[in-house]
Amino acid sequence: MMAFMFQAKPISATEDGSLVSAARIEESSLRGVINDAIIQSFDLSPDGKTVAILAVAGSKVGAPLWLVIEDVSTKQVTSSRELGPSTFGSGGFSAQVLYSSDQQYLVIQDLQTIRVFDSKNLTATRTISAPSNKEGLFPLLVMGAGNKDIFVCVFGPQQKLDLTFHPTPVHLEIVDVSSGNLIGDWASEDVPQSISPNGDLIAVSSWQTLRPVLPLNVFDTQGKKIAELTGDFSFKKVTDQSKPLGRVMGLFLDTQELLLTSDERIDQSGHLSGENLEIVTITGKEAQKIKPRHYASTGEMAISRDSKTIVAISWYTPARALAQEHAVLPASSPELLVFERGTSVHMDTSLPIHGLGLKASGWLENRRPRLSLDGAVIAIAQDNGITIFVRKGAKSH
Repeated sequence: MMAFMFQAKPISATEDGSLVSAARIEESSLRGVINDAIIQSFDLSPDGKTVAILAVAGSKVGAPLWLVIEDVSTKQVTSSRELGPSTFGSGGFSAQVLYSSDQQYLVIQDLQTIRVFDSKNLTATRTISAPSNKEGLFPLLVMGAGNKDIFVCVFGPQQKLDLTFHPTPVHLEIVDVSSGNLIGDWASEDVPQSISPNGDLIAVSSWQTLRPVLPLNVFDTQGKKIAELTGDFSFKKVTDQSKPLGRVMGLFLDTQELLLTSDERIDQSGHLSGENLEIVTITGKEAQKIKPRHYASTGEMAISRDSKTIVAISWYTPARALAQEHAVLPASSPELLVFERGTSVHMDTSLPIHGLGLKASGWLENRRPRLSLDGAVIAIAQDNGITIFVRKGAKSH
């Protein structure tokens, strides 16, 4: 195991290309509603006008958990509701709040229950429970489809922090949150990575045949395997071909195409399994390869609900520096890469992300950007708060 020392250097998130900073939500800005607020999770509404925030009132065990809605243009809290005692995350998982595709609902996963609220008046509409015949399962993650109110609800045993590369066996429930109808449920060998826009396909890492780069399996809502995708990803220096070192990460662009990239893990030479993004069809055929300069995947990608704007997080450090044990790494920061999707995908702009994300969140909540339906508004976790960017020329909300 290589040990690294990071030399910190603040890098400002400057306005770049077509993105301009539009709003900033600090923990202190919630003071009128919550004392000593600690933001755990947030989501940007599909219309880009509001941000839903989950925040804890202080750091004490069982401190009250609040749901807060803030208007982006006025920077004012428009509604709020106390949800009960909080539970701080563990094992990389944390509380979540997500808008449904039609913006009518908010889905709250607080590591104890999954609840659905009306997004306008914040009244509770239903609770999504773990299977009654499965004991000791808790909600770990929720993931929503882009074009339908279908969510993958992930249940598993309470997690302990484990920095080794391993699968997380879970039970999945695919639920229409507008009606509460259960569409499908099945045991998964790992946590899902992505759900298709229509909610009919789910991507999960494959641990069936161990190899240095684990492929990505695609399943339907009943757990039937549809495809296995490997992409053009491999490590340069591998001593054991049966030992998993990393995995292919995938994001559904639509029901026929996925965007693949490497995860953030490196081999002994300091190299990722790939320095590119790749669009493949559901049959595994490569449609396009994208090679941004100095691209180093963190595995985090997102797409707007109209499927025309894609974002990915890159954090580049030269492989020769990563390969040195006990190295003092050169100062660097993650970058938000913004791509436009038409007949092909091309990179539009990039933006440095300085500082840390949220105080009390797992990696997913910290590093996955949120986009409005048309991609004109982008929100990221930054410096314990939320920074919101808009495209130059886009209508102000």
